[in-house]
Formats: sequence, structure tokens, C-alpha cells
Amino acid sequence: MTNKNETLNIDYDLLMDLRVDFAFKCFAEGNPESLISILNAIFANAKIKRIVKSVRLKNPTMDKKSIEDKLSILDVRAELDDGTDILIEMHLHGLGQLKSKTIRSWARAYSEELETGQRYTQQPPTITIAFANGAVEPIKTAQNTKNKIHRVCMIMDKDDGTIFTEALELHYIDMKAFAKAVNEANSINIKETHEDMFAYWLSIITQKEIVNKDIIENARKEKEVIQMAVLAIARQSEDKIMRQAYQRRKDELFFHNLEVEQLKCQVEQSDRRAEQSNRRAEQAEKASEEKDVIIAQLKARLGEN
Repeated sequence: MTNKNETLNIDYDLLMDLRVDFAFKCFAEGNPESLISILNAIFANAKIKRIVKSVRLKNPTMDKKSIEDKLSILDVRAELDDGTDILIEMHLHGLGQLKSKTIRSWARAYSEELETGQRYTQQPPTITIAFANGAVEPIKTAQNTKNKIHRVCMIMDKDDGTIFTEALELHYIDMKAFAKAVNEANSINIKETHEDMFAYWLSIITQKEIVNKDIIENARKEKEVIQMAVLAIARQSEDKIMRQAYQRRKDELFFHNLEVEQLKCQVEQSDRRAEQSNRRAEQAEKASEEKDVIIAQLKARLGEN
């Protein structure tokens, strides 16, 4: 799979899953043009007037202070041509504390960008983009409860909704909700996405979950940048050394998430046992109080007699 003729028929089962942070990081760093296209598609889908023309990739700082963060974090960090700092995270597992983790990573990245002697007002904004294999939390409406594919969060005035500062911008992209919508519609043209390129890129990122692979094939035929991206992923997937590292990372993420979930269950079970013990103690105390009341009443009656 090294040229167009050889890659007309791609076995998608053999491609690396870009939802695994290692695979996405390798792809993004090896294909800056694709990364630029992905970022522009995300901003266009959010109706944000920002055009990315170039990116400068940087090494992100690792942060492993929480028990959920014992693994090295394989984020993609880049600086845009206007100085804006971008942090891209891929979360295949462990969404329980995603909001707190992304806010923390944003704060860390934002604090690192202020240079010595620089005014606070001169510091460019920091943007965190979190691809999550599931919802951060459901959005409740008057009609129903659904998971939004793309949420954009900023600091806003509570009363009038005006943006307080553009320094904080968080994008949450629910990959599972996208794949579910595409599978149900059997089409990439779904209401939840406003920008075609955003839907094209998400179809590539979530291709492991998309049942009808003709959707991916059509995306390749319609957009040359998507075609080139698929070929790049295919070449990346054929590299034996990279493939082994990818599989190790995939297994590492799976077992780490399993460990975290088991710990979570143990804590929940411990909490339930403590709650049951407290409830029994309360019931015993109440029974004792009722007993004391009855004894007092009996004594009072005996005294009267």
C-alpha cells in the first residue's frame, strides 16, 4: 500500500485506530497538512472565524499526579501561525473525570506560554480539543436527552451570555455519538455536523466503528486530503516497529482503564457498605430510643397505679 494503484482496496480492519492516542499522535506529527485540515474543520463546524495556515508542533509536558493519569499522556501540542496554542487529546477510555482533566491540561498549557517579561494581555489564547469515545455528559432538552457531537465551552457572563475572555476555549468531540448517528443514517450527512470536512475527518478517525465502509470510500473519492490521509494511515499501519508500539499502547490503555474501573467499583462497594452500616446504626439507635420511650411510659403508668 504505497501508491494510489495499490491502495484502491484497503482493508480497514488492518488500519491503526486513530482513537488510540499513539496512532493519532504519529499520524498528526507525520502529516501536518492533515492536522491543519482537521483543525480548520473543527473551527468551521463550531462557526469560529479562525483559519489555520501553519502549525509548529511542540512536545507536551507530561502530568501524572492523579491515579487516573499513571500513564504517560500522548497529546498533540502545536502552535498556530497566529501564536495560539493548541492541545489535542485523544480519550479512548476513562471519561469519568474528562472535564476536570481537560481544564487542568488547559490551565497547565496556558501557564507555560507566558514568557518572562511578557504582559498578561500579550499572551495568546490556549485551545484544548478533546476527542472522547463517549459523552462528557448528556445535554438535556425539553424534548429529550441526547449527546452532542461537538461542544464548545468558554468562560461567559452568566447573565447576558457575553464571552468574558477568549483565553479559554475547550472543544469536546463525542466520537461515539458521531459513529452512532452515521450508522443509523447510513450516511455521513447527519444533522449534528455543520461542516462537511468535519464529518469527513470524523469518519476517518472513527472508521473502526462505522459499519458501512463505503462511507469511508466515498469520503476518499470526494476529498483528496482524505484520500492522502488514508494512504498515510495505511503506510503507518504497515510499519512493523510502529505497529508493535501501537499494539503495546492499545493494550496498556485497555488494562489501565480496566484497573481504574475495578478500583472505582471497589470504592463504590466500600461506600455502599459504609452507607449500609450507617443506616443499620441509625436504625439501631432509633430502636433504642423508641425502647427507652416505651420503658419510660410503662414506668410512668406503674407509678400512677
